[in-house]
Amino acid sequence: MKKMFRLGAAVMALGVGLMMTSGVANAMNTSMMKNMSADQMAKINAWNGVGSVVPSVLPLSDVDYKGVVTKFKSLYPDAQIIGISYDGKHNPTYEVDGIADGLKIEMHIRENGDILKTEAKPMEHGKHMMKQGSMMYGQAMKGSHSMSKAFDVNDIIMPEVAETKAQEKVGGSFEAMEWSVEKEHGRLVYELDMIDGSGKEAEVKVDAMTGEVIYIDMKTSKY
Repeated sequence: MKKMFRLGAAVMALGVGLMMTSGVANAMNTSMMKNMSADQMAKINAWNGVGSVVPSVLPLSDVDYKGVVTKFKSLYPDAQIIGISYDGKHNPTYEVDGIADGLKIEMHIRENGDILKTEAKPMEHGKHMMKQGSMMYGQAMKGSHSMSKAFDVNDIIMPEVAETKAQEKVGGSFEAMEWSVEKEHGRLVYELDMIDGSGKEAEVKVDAMTGEVIYIDMKTSKY
């Protein structure tokens, strides 16, 4: 991802963000800029301040939420994505969940794109199978339910935008340590676990298509 959840990256982003808003983007490290692709430079020039991290401070080798889906689909091209999550606490890692050919596939990927592990398991049957028909009918019903949870990663807002929307409600001092996106009752939702410098926690849910904050739970214990 874009290291939006690391304290060091957040501090760096704040400094670079202040430079850019004041019109002194040329103060950026010139060697870093020299090594950037035209696409990355275009993203920097088009950056509008949304999200925690300025694109320019990201190592070129890192992948974002779309990059890990691309990695997943390169190995399972026919899979449908049903969930993406990110844990930035210790060893920042993504998890991509998908379904293909009756299998539920979980892939864990580091920020540098390395695949840590992949698990593929047969999709479980529901505990309360419908009594009509055969086991095959039950499998089809279960498969249809799983397929209804599938979504296109291009349809969702960026995690940075979801975090920014959450910060508008809970305060800019909060940073997301973990996030996940999946369908809940047919609605695509980001769930963010956030913490501020004083140890306060917040769980925030954001509509992954509109950016609407739909749930907030404030806590006081440390993360």
